[in-house]
Amino acid sequence: SGYVRSRRWNGLEPYPADSDGVVRPLRLLQKLVRDGGEPKPTHVLMSIGGNDARAAFMSSLNIDGIYQAMVDDGIVEEFRRLVKQVMAHVKQLILVIVYHPQVTMCPLLHMLPKQQVITELIVRFSPMFFDVARECKIPVIDLACTFNPYDAEDYGSTPIEPSNRSGVYIAELTRHVIRNFKFGVDEAKVYSGVINPVDCEAKQNWRPLTVEPIDDSWKDLEKYRKRIHTHMEKGRLNAPRACVIS
Repeated sequence: SGYVRSRRWNGLEPYPADSDGVVRPLRLLQKLVRDGGEPKPTHVLMSIGGNDARAAFMSSLNIDGIYQAMVDDGIVEEFRRLVKQVMAHVKQLILVIVYHPQVTMCPLLHMLPKQQVITELIVRFSPMFFDVARECKIPVIDLACTFNPYDAEDYGSTPIEPSNRSGVYIAELTRHVIRNFKFGVDEAKVYSGVINPVDCEAKQNWRPLTVEPIDDSWKDLEKYRKRIHTHMEKGRLNAPRACVIS
């Protein structure tokens, strides 16, 4: 694929694929823990849902249709099962809410539904992350309230790929969680925002690091809906003018 060729061209390590060409992260984790030598994995960063949503977009661009297709495919149950399987090998698991794709003039060109549909889809699946995080007392990194969907600099060659800049956001949020969240002691928390802004944002960071406890109030979808809509509006107002799409 293009990703494989790109990694080879840039001198990066190849994807750790099985003999059939499929990457199976859980199997790789099990192998690293079992016979990977030292040091063994200490933390796992788990992002899920993006590819499931893209598959659902093939059958529907309507929010109810997409949501129901993903639920019928068992994403919530599979997510819980995967969390348990990962934590059986590495207790220090960090969940990641996927970032919002870039807002473009013609989302259908990229096989994406309208921005409002994607935003609401992230809202509806937020309890999947928060409920498990509370149950397991683990942290959540919220990239949907970190990336700016109105700023092309946060995205790579397509609206669904991170850029080098937003890749740094992910790395720094992860480092902050690893250094500050006390696994086995702290209750669940959600982290979002930019820790070390770059370029023009360095003067005035409109999306600073935010850390909130995940309590019962997060069961109300309206809380997260307000959170992400506020972030989206701030992003629109703070994006380079050439990037803004109303």
